[in-house]
Amino acid sequence: MRYAKAVTLLCFSIIGSIVMTGCKIVFPSPTQIQDIEFIRAVGIDKAPGDKVKLTIATQRIVSGGGSEQKISEIVRSEGRTGFEAARNFWGYSEKRPFFGHLEYILIGEEAAKDGILKYLDFFARDPEIRLNLDVFVVQGNEAGDVVRMGNARDKFVFDRLEGIKKHHWGLSMINEVDLMEIMYILDAEYLSLYIPCVRLIRKTESTDGSSSEGMDIELQGFAFFESDKLAGHIEREMARGLNFLKNKIKSGVLNIPTKNGGMVVLEIISSSRKMKPHLKDGKLHIAVEIDVSNNISEIQGSEDIFDEEDLQYLETRSGQLIKDEVRKVIDLAQSKKLDFFGAGDAVLHKFPGLWEDVFEKDWREIFAEAVFEITVRSRISRTYDIKQPVGAKDIK
Repeated sequence: MRYAKAVTLLCFSIIGSIVMTGCKIVFPSPTQIQDIEFIRAVGIDKAPGDKVKLTIATQRIVSGGGSEQKISEIVRSEGRTGFEAARNFWGYSEKRPFFGHLEYILIGEEAAKDGILKYLDFFARDPEIRLNLDVFVVQGNEAGDVVRMGNARDKFVFDRLEGIKKHHWGLSMINEVDLMEIMYILDAEYLSLYIPCVRLIRKTESTDGSSSEGMDIELQGFAFFESDKLAGHIEREMARGLNFLKNKIKSGVLNIPTKNGGMVVLEIISSSRKMKPHLKDGKLHIAVEIDVSNNISEIQGSEDIFDEEDLQYLETRSGQLIKDEVRKVIDLAQSKKLDFFGAGDAVLHKFPGLWEDVFEKDWREIFAEAVFEITVRSRISRTYDIKQPVGAKDIK
């Protein structure tokens, strides 16, 4: 027994000396929080030489004169790949950029034309980065321009993007598309990708009448893609039509002309959409049914529109306006043979057998020839407290 123990100990000693001699086991050293730069927004662009350019905005608080002030610096890095560009920050940045708190990715227009998959793969693959972060395409500029020019002394680019995310529901001109949804759509060959767009614009002035530091970031509809390459834009005026088709309308403004040349402004309160595929004479038909509830928010004019006939007129006109918006988006999608509003999903769930045997392999051609039947039911639910227009002579 003692002999066996001695042999065992001798074996472990020999193995330990062989393994440890000349070898150094490296464990990651802990990083202090003061040595980390938490990145909330990053701009991705195509750089010369087919490289990837990343632009980040740092944020720190400096104290002086009994007060604290936020300052920001713009830092850029390039590499042959996204991972290399991210690591190259380490070569000259005082703090190590940490992307685990990343909330927004901005993609420049040239990078989007080149194909976004190679620019996003690192961010989708890195275990530190969350997949529910929001992605935007920059229209007309590089993403780095938005990070740089959208930054001001008291307004940082991620604060501006946060404001857009919180308040866009009032217009329903965009909806958020996160990194996870992008990867899902790119994997589903029958669907086409769409991503909301932003652009730089100057709309804010300081109180002394001069232009304020930095520029504003404005919503600008959607970009749509063929595979992972930018194929076109759905401009701001058409963007709401796509949201009706995607069933992502939360609110909005409808300006409806009256019979006598006035204007009634409706606020969209709720909306629901159903997409019902069916076959007719061997051809695919898709019924799009939209129900919208509105409130009267403003009346420009002195005519009394609060009788049954006039209210029905307003409901009909508002329904036609929505129908036209939806039709424009469908026509654009069919002309490009790109299903970016998810008609294929509706057909797949309705006809799973036919989908595999007939529709899936030729979906782009079938989608382009499908007949879309649009029905919009628009209702005016409430008129708020004042029913008579200001200036009306007969007050009931």
